[in-house]
Order: sequence, then structure tokens, then C-alpha cells
Amino acid sequence: MAITSITSVTISADCKTLTAVFEGQPTPANFTNEITTTTFNSTTVGTLTNTSGTTWQWVVTSVQANETFTGVITIDSLNGSSVSLEKYSVGTCELDCCIANLVNDAINCTCDCDRCDEDLHRAEKVHLLAESAKYSAINNNVTDAINKYTKAKEFCTEVCACGC
Repeated sequence: MAITSITSVTISADCKTLTAVFEGQPTPANFTNEITTTTFNSTTVGTLTNTSGTTWQWVVTSVQANETFTGVITIDSLNGSSVSLEKYSVGTCELDCCIANLVNDAINCTCDCDRCDEDLHRAEKVHLLAESAKYSAINNNVTDAINKYTKAKEFCTEVCACGC
């Protein structure tokens, strides 16, 4: 049975499991993190299951403790040596941790000035860039997704706002 489409891609909350749902039985697939350039092959780290008569899914789990599906992920369904389908997704665990840390820093800030709000504003920027990267990925604009994800990571550098 030939693949007709990749209907959805989800990444678990801990970014260690990626599930790609295919309409029709998929061929092997590669899952490449465009930020770290790490590739996982579905046949070596995943399981293929038939979820209904025509819908199949690859469930791919990161096999290395320090590797996750964080970043912009390209899903390539392979037909021999050529790519027959391509879809993109964004795993935001790294950015989510950054946002949590920035919000926590803003809450715990003890400055007597407006600088405590800087961490909160940076958290907002990271969140908006992450959401925008997801939107770009869904719309197959991988370059824009990578640029937005990378920009969001730049806002995650540790800076003490309490310089007043």
C-alpha cells in the first residue's frame, strides 16, 4: 500500500518520543533535527503499527539519553534512496524550560526597579517565537521555522536583569 500523506506529527511533552501518522502504509522514514543535525531512522529506533485499516504510525523514541526531538524536525519518508514525502514539526522542550526559568526569575526578582520585567518580556518573546516556528513548520516553511527557533534560543541566554 502506498503512502498518500503524513496526516500528523506529534512530539511528547518530554520531547523523547515522536509519533508520525501516515495515511497508508509508510516506507521507512528518517527524522532529522535541523538544529543539531541528528538523524533517527524509523526502522532502527521506531515501531510501526496499523491503527486502522488505512492509517499507520511510526512511533520513534530517542535512544540516546542526551538526544531529544527538540528543535525543528524534518520527517522524510523514504522510497528507496529518494524522499517521497516530507513534513516538519517543532519540539519545544528546550524553549519551554527557558520560558519557565525566565518566568521564575521574574517572580523571584528582588530589584526595586522595572528591570524585573525584562525576564518576563524575554519569556514572552521566546514563547511567541516558538509558536511562530511551529506555525512555519506546519506550513512547510522549514527555513523560517529554523530561523525563529534559533532566534528564540538566543533570548535564552542567562542575563541578570537586576542591574539598577
